[in-house]
Amino acid sequence: MKFSTLLAGLMVLSGVTLGDEKKVAQLPSLEIKDQGPLWSVDLNSDYTLGSKIMKTASFGSQAVYHYQIEALRNLPFFDKYYFQLGVISERFDFSRSNSLYPYSITSVAGDLAISYWTGDDFYPLLKFEPGLYYTRDHIRLDALDVPIRAVTGFKIREKVHLVLGVDTDPFEEDWAIPICGFNWEVNDQYNLRAVFPDPRFSYMPNKKLELFIAADLIGGGYRNGPTDDRRTNNALLDYSEYRGGSGVNYTPRKGFSLEMSAGWSIERRFDYFRGGPDDASKSAPYFKLDVSIDL
Repeated sequence: MKFSTLLAGLMVLSGVTLGDEKKVAQLPSLEIKDQGPLWSVDLNSDYTLGSKIMKTASFGSQAVYHYQIEALRNLPFFDKYYFQLGVISERFDFSRSNSLYPYSITSVAGDLAISYWTGDDFYPLLKFEPGLYYTRDHIRLDALDVPIRAVTGFKIREKVHLVLGVDTDPFEEDWAIPICGFNWEVNDQYNLRAVFPDPRFSYMPNKKLELFIAADLIGGGYRNGPTDDRRTNNALLDYSEYRGGSGVNYTPRKGFSLEMSAGWSIERRFDYFRGGPDDASKSAPYFKLDVSIDL
């Protein structure tokens, strides 16, 4: 399928509602005349307390600090659609390491997206993140990867929207992960986003405050560096963490939001899926802070 055909199909299917895997919500029926901001910046960081890796309990308890920063320049495309061009960097730092478990996992990538502007938020339709995805400090040419996300949504009944998409990454064992579910605005205060892999149920007592329970999946595929273990030497590592929790989002003004949450990391997994070990950790609590700014 040609790229132009895919892009046109996504835009037609989206209609008046588009969403990504983290922020899917129905779009208002009235025409939005507000121009989008020139820049969008998002910074989130979290800390997962120590837990043992089940197959190697003698290794000890391992904690992890994680951060991600994204900065985007928003360029008008047509109507309410925008090109978003920028950079995204993500890193996991682990408290213990050896030849199986690296002390860090890092990605530095470009961020290219076609998104829909609602007047309050951007919702990516098609997103490419070409860059380097590596462990420790081993930056190599074979660490080049291009994860792609494509998501769209359309109305199936009043205040209910179906969300469909796919997240692809050649460095992961499951190179294509479906994004599917629905978003239901129950009323002005309650919203249910039953979308895999990032569901969220929200209660909004007013326009500035949101209380929520949610789950999310983080991680990705990375090229491991040289080690003294032939199973992991220069191998592909699929690292993932699935967790659930609750929190509060505060938006004192348009274009600025602060979100704090805490919960339970159900499992962290190190999977060298091409013939290497596949090890998972025990569960542990985590804490998260997210700041979003539009300029």
